[in-house]
Amino acid sequence: MEKTRDIIQRVRRIEMQARRLVTSTFAGLYRSGFRGQGLDFDEFREYTPGDEPRFIDWKVTARTGTPYVRKFHEEREQALLLAVDASASMRYAGGQSSDSKLEYAALIATTLAYSAAFNGDKTGLLIFGCSPHFYLPPAKGARQYLRILSSILSSPADGKDEDMASVVDEILRTQRKKTLLVMLSDFLLTPDKKAIGKLNFRHELIPMRVNDPVELSLPEGGKLHVIDPESAEQFSIDLSDASLRANYDKCVHAHLTEWDRLFDQLGIEYLNLLTNTDFMPSLRMLFKHRSRLSLR
Repeated sequence: MEKTRDIIQRVRRIEMQARRLVTSTFAGLYRSGFRGQGLDFDEFREYTPGDEPRFIDWKVTARTGTPYVRKFHEEREQALLLAVDASASMRYAGGQSSDSKLEYAALIATTLAYSAAFNGDKTGLLIFGCSPHFYLPPAKGARQYLRILSSILSSPADGKDEDMASVVDEILRTQRKKTLLVMLSDFLLTPDKKAIGKLNFRHELIPMRVNDPVELSLPEGGKLHVIDPESAEQFSIDLSDASLRANYDKCVHAHLTEWDRLFDQLGIEYLNLLTNTDFMPSLRMLFKHRSRLSLR
């Protein structure tokens, strides 16, 4: 009962934060940055000089003996799928950060879902890093973004990081139509270029990496007792050991760089976010950039 009350209180707090963040200006940025990116088939018409040759339908052309092209119209709505990592590592909340990585991700997800609802778009949710995965099909309306928020906050807390291929397979299985896909995770799992490439080919992928600044660099100090949230393994480390801190920083940097390089190689726009910072400036910049690209 106490856990239920706690979840309800956190849902109300995060919902109010998201409502304050989604101003009419931001809702407009969402619309211009994420809507109208795709094309739906409309009809066939005869080819005229100047038409794009890639739109010629060769089957219709062969059947009629006259070149025909496929005519498209801009999609009037686009579904948003939020893929949220709820593994045990996402429950971490360091020193000066009052929210865990999962709560921070939940606020971002709710802000996007509320913006989608404001614009009449559908939003769905896939929670991974728990077994079984939780899937909420895309739907419209205010109730949907509240379902999304409460589902994230009430997700099981004992999940482990899993291989990206299984997450990608689940998304491809549930999403047949091209979707705007925002993936919120600390990306502590092993980089998988093949899986991410396949996902980005089928959908419009925007990874948003959420990290706590405390876990990126070990502070100087004495001995620290550590518990791995996913394996429950316990051990002690000596923070006064400079070489240990340096090796840790080196490993963390190498892992982050590997994911950054993967995204860059695939031409994927992504965000790196820290739980002790305001994510809205980065979101606004992303939306503005996408809006400019859609006008070209």
